[in-house]
Amino acid sequence: MDQEFINKIIRLRGDAGKKWLKDLPEIIKQYERKWGITVFPPFNLSYNYVVPAKTVGGEDIVLKISFPENDEFPSEIEALKFFGGVGAITVLKEDINNGVVLLEKAEPGERLRDIVSDKQQISIASQIIKKLHKPIIKDTFFPFPTVSDWGKAFDRYKTKFLKTSGPVPKYIFDRAEGIFKEHTKDNKEQVLLHGDLHSDNILSSQRGWLVIDPKGLIGEREFELGAYLRNPVYDYPKGSNYKKLEKERTIQFSEELGFDKQRILNWAFACAVISILWFLEDEDKFSNIYLQNAELLNEIRCN
Repeated sequence: MDQEFINKIIRLRGDAGKKWLKDLPEIIKQYERKWGITVFPPFNLSYNYVVPAKTVGGEDIVLKISFPENDEFPSEIEALKFFGGVGAITVLKEDINNGVVLLEKAEPGERLRDIVSDKQQISIASQIIKKLHKPIIKDTFFPFPTVSDWGKAFDRYKTKFLKTSGPVPKYIFDRAEGIFKEHTKDNKEQVLLHGDLHSDNILSSQRGWLVIDPKGLIGEREFELGAYLRNPVYDYPKGSNYKKLEKERTIQFSEELGFDKQRILNWAFACAVISILWFLEDEDKFSNIYLQNAELLNEIRCN
């Protein structure tokens, strides 16, 4: 296992993280026996332990083991089941209570990010979004958070920093908080969103392009593009004309999906800011690149 991954899990989860890391080999053996699979060395790891595997019949699959106290894991599995394999990988077996799932493997698994043509990227992402978004029936229970729930990060920040003493510039914070408050009041149709739909989470497969790693979030369709557009300084080569490229992406998304351009940009900016707040909560430090993204998006307007 990569030392950076080990350090991250211990930093985030302390003793529970240490125990989980120690128990991982036995957990893997347990599910190899239980599900009749053979596990291979892991992919590049972020938070969860994700490995390629094979069934007895030779089918390529993926085993995913959630890190401790991961509240988002059940929502991820339920979101994939809700999508039902349409534009998304399928769930083959699950043990949600123990944070383990067996998934379809996207082959050849090329990331959408690696396609050279930006216009082609946006067209593919737009087609995926059209497939994924299904209306949420009112007054029906779903085990997913809402965009408003995510917006509570602003209240947590204000409680911790008293708003004026925190590291996020006040004008940035105020505008993003206002977008979350005002846009969620609008009577827009609610759908199940992926919630983290960026170009690393869309992979090529024998069934076409498929999404992986959904958060599972209820909200308006336009919010989905926040994750795709919130990281311009990361998404483009260093020294790019970030504003021009982001504006072009926004216009193309608007044309292909019928979304309001300024609303797309508003959510992209607000999502860039909430990423700062989450990073502060998870890592207890401030990220300058996240702030650069937010400041850049704050300056773009589409009239």
